[in-house]
Amino acid sequence: YGGNPAGFVIESTAGNFYYSGDTALTLDMKLIAEQTRLSFAVLPVGDFFTMGIHDAMRAAELLGVSKVVGVHYDTFPPIKLDRDAAQRAAQSAGKELLLPEIGASVVI
Repeated sequence: YGGNPAGFVIESTAGNFYYSGDTALTLDMKLIAEQTRLSFAVLPVGDFFTMGIHDAMRAAELLGVSKVVGVHYDTFPPIKLDRDAAQRAAQSAGKELLLPEIGASVVI
């Protein structure tokens, strides 16, 4: 994989959110929180090419969100997620972690 990761902020009257794309933890996430009040973040948790659960929880802290929708996991063996361990890590960080099944919709 040689592409440049890119994320974006979606702003709406219902609330703003951050979609990180395929990326790792970066201190730039703190700048996003300084410029935009976010309701939640969509962050990778698969820990192979992207953030794992612990970096995702740190990113959530930098972004100032308490709710995270996990993505980039369970699509092939190297990013198989231990859901129980991920939920424990989120709970320990004081975050709500949503882990939708592939193809599922999430209501925030």
